[in-house]
Amino acid sequence: MLAEYDLSGRTALVTGASRGLGEQIALALAQAGADVAVAGRQREHLDAVADAIRGSGRRAAVIRCDVQQEGDITRMVDEAVQALARIDVLVCNAGIFRRMPTPEVSLDQWSQELRTNLTGPFLCMKAVQPVMARHGGGAMINIASVAGLVGRANLAAYSASKAGLIGLTRALAIEWAPLGIRVNAIAPGQFDTEMGAPLMNDPVALSAFLKSVPLGRVGRPREIGLLAVMLASAASAFMTGQVIVADGGASVH
Repeated sequence: MLAEYDLSGRTALVTGASRGLGEQIALALAQAGADVAVAGRQREHLDAVADAIRGSGRRAAVIRCDVQQEGDITRMVDEAVQALARIDVLVCNAGIFRRMPTPEVSLDQWSQELRTNLTGPFLCMKAVQPVMARHGGGAMINIASVAGLVGRANLAAYSASKAGLIGLTRALAIEWAPLGIRVNAIAPGQFDTEMGAPLMNDPVALSAFLKSVPLGRVGRPREIGLLAVMLASAASAFMTGQVIVADGGASVH
């Protein structure tokens, strides 16, 4: 491994780490040398991810957290610091997704998606910022979506929340750069995850979709983990406020 990608001696906190992209992000960070606190709502799945992290020779902490609850976030950050002493890398991955016509979206459903996908990362970053600042800085990585950059039918709340997250990423990158805190985002397209299962399980729809993807396939979750390693490491030391799109070229059209 190039020295600039080595995360040895660093600690990370990953939300939504029980499965899918969050799981692969946590594992990739550990394989690059970081100790990792994994947070989410499903303790059994988090325990399995933590066991895999320990199997790679790194320390792991398991923290149950609902990012819709500010009190949970405050406790999560406190427990991560207690377990690992500091937080050098924060990955805000927890999110929810509903595909439905906009007239059918209730105010409660709209509010829940924004609370999880936008307010949750805001509160996580706000809570972690003083911890990073005390130790001279760090890297924050938000998992946004291509839906936050281009229009998507039947995804009004999701698209709005991810567009807001991209705006928040850019604003905090400017505000916190003097503290040595870099804030970047990854915008995935279609990936082979539980969230992407409705499309993956519909052969006709999947075939039609892949015709719009220049690389001709969906993404593999580990590919987002590898991007997270790059954004967490010294390899991206001169990057902040950026959004890396990983969608096989679909948004280029």
